This record gives sequence, structure tokens and C-alpha cells, in this order.
Amino acid sequence: MASIDYFECEDCGFRWKDQGPLMFCLNDDGEIEEYILVQEAYDLDKDSQISGDIVETYCSCCEKKIKLYLISIVKKPFDESGAISLIEKLASEKKISNRMLKPFIKSSDLKDDSYIVDLSRNFHSSKKYHCPSCSGEIPKYILSNNSCPKCEGTIKVVDGICLDKL
Repeated sequence: MASIDYFECEDCGFRWKDQGPLMFCLNDDGEIEEYILVQEAYDLDKDSQISGDIVETYCSCCEKKIKLYLISIVKKPFDESGAISLIEKLASEKKISNRMLKPFIKSSDLKDDSYIVDLSRNFHSSKKYHCPSCSGEIPKYILSNNSCPKCEGTIKVVDGICLDKL
């Protein structure tokens, strides 16, 4: 079920937007196409040579939002390492299209500084991830332990919308 939820820490006031499920594919323009999985986006990646899931997380050491591109489908002419290299290159060059996200998400929420690319055919793997800026270990799921990623205080939902009902 596609949704956007906003969380806030009761202790430090840190706010976090959790949206999804977020997906990506390699589009016809040779860019990473990011989209939220709503009815209109089903089958968007059917012809894509590279596609997968996006997980947004946070590095508490350098206080940056981190985006994980978890590649799940790789088709010829790409192999696994070639797919990872291409998505890393496109992400670092900011060759990312958000046209499928824009109807649902404020433009200020589309800006991200750091990207990590991984081949993850098992989305729920327990693999450890490290921040590309400071190399500190980062959680795969920002809200997995139900505490603030900044101060470990108590978080609460402050707003949200279910996109499947729009």
C-alpha cells in the first residue's frame, strides 16, 4: 500500500518522512527513474534492464539522508557488476528523474545527498551498510527500532496519507 508518513521525535524534534514503497528503473533516457508504487506505476519497470527498490535511511554520524538503491533485476546487456557501476555513476551525476514522484512528493523532499548501490536479490537480507560520506554503519530501515535516528528518543506519527485511496 503506497503511503507517505511523517514522524517526529518527542525529545529532539527531528522529523522524518517515510514514503513507499519506492522503486527505481533505468528509463529510456538513460536515467534512474524513481517512482512510488501506486496503481499507475505498475509495470513501469517491465522493459527496464535494471530495476529494484529504494530505501531511504539516515546517517546519525554526519546527519545526512542516505538513499539505498537495491538492484533486484538485471537484464542483458548488463551483468551484476555492470548494473551496479552504471547506477552508481548515474546517481553520482544526479541523472535521476522524479517525474513519477512529483505528483505525490514536495520538490524539497526530492533532494538527497548520498547514494549507496547494492545488488540485493533478497530485499530483506541482513547486510550491513556504511555511509558513503563518513563510512559509519547506517541502518537499512530508519524506523526499524522505533526510536529517533538522531537521539534515540521516542518517535510518533504526526501526519500521513494513503496514496492508494486518492
